[in-house]
Amino acid sequence: MAKQVQPSTPQPSDEIDLGQLFKLIGRGFDTVFTGFLRVFLYLKKNLVVLLILGIIGLGAGYGLGKIIERLKKTEVIVNPNFESKDYLYGVVKELQSKIKGKDTTFYNALGIDLDAVRGFKIEVAPVQEVDDKLDLGEDLKYLEFLGDHLKDDNSIKQVVKNAVISSSYVNHKITFYYKNADFGQDAAIKIMRHINENLHFNELKEIYLKNSAERIAENIVLMKQIDVLIENYSKALGNKSEQPEGDGMVMLGGEQGLNIPSLFNLKNTLIQSTATNKLAIKHQQDTIQILNFGLSQEIEKNFFNHGLFLIPFILIGLFFVWSFIKFLNKKSLELV
Repeated sequence: MAKQVQPSTPQPSDEIDLGQLFKLIGRGFDTVFTGFLRVFLYLKKNLVVLLILGIIGLGAGYGLGKIIERLKKTEVIVNPNFESKDYLYGVVKELQSKIKGKDTTFYNALGIDLDAVRGFKIEVAPVQEVDDKLDLGEDLKYLEFLGDHLKDDNSIKQVVKNAVISSSYVNHKITFYYKNADFGQDAAIKIMRHINENLHFNELKEIYLKNSAERIAENIVLMKQIDVLIENYSKALGNKSEQPEGDGMVMLGGEQGLNIPSLFNLKNTLIQSTATNKLAIKHQQDTIQILNFGLSQEIEKNFFNHGLFLIPFILIGLFFVWSFIKFLNKKSLELV
């Protein structure tokens, strides 16, 4: 007799009970909804308390904002001349250390009352990153041109070299922090005057300015002489029509030749040198050249640093913490 094959029935572990899965999902949604409902009921129950705390916080923040002096600042953009960047950072560090040490004798000598300024602080930092590479190609080509055409005149080359070197230094920003706007702005002016009173750099400045002024005067004399030679050349062209053409040469005063194109090139070079020296005189009036002296301004704060909004958040947060501790205490009593 053939054996009867029993139909295989799936084990309970192999079955997926979709009904139980949906029940679990439903319980999860119920738990989340119940949590939201409890939070809503809690806020509804304590709405009056929260509103009172918010109003008290806003009032306290507004009152403190009127009473407490806000920190202000003055920003000064400068460019150090005569390779004085290290001096600038050193003197600012020294000034700040004297503020921390409350060296009132030093600051009184400058005409600054530290107690009146209140919260005084000085910082200096580059305006742009030191890693930023400046394109000095054109300046270096011009310097090379001067080296080829003015081999015997190092003064002009030195002026342009100084301009090229100085352009490689970034500008710097000196920031003065204080609470009293009137005294703070005045203190910033006096300190900048003090920084520019360094004896060594002032002597160096006078030498630079004197050299530039002498170079300008010499250039003017040379350019006048060139103009006279060119004028005589023009007259000679009219009187000596038999002079060979095309070589730019004319015989004046005997057998000595005159190369007019080279004279024009020399005059253009002298004009550029004069312009460079005039710029040098303009920019080298002070050891630390002030590019912009800013006005007093309040330091901007973000939203949560304003007392008007910070205090209400603190009060409401403390109320939530107190409510949570009260809830934990209630649950702990139920376990006892």
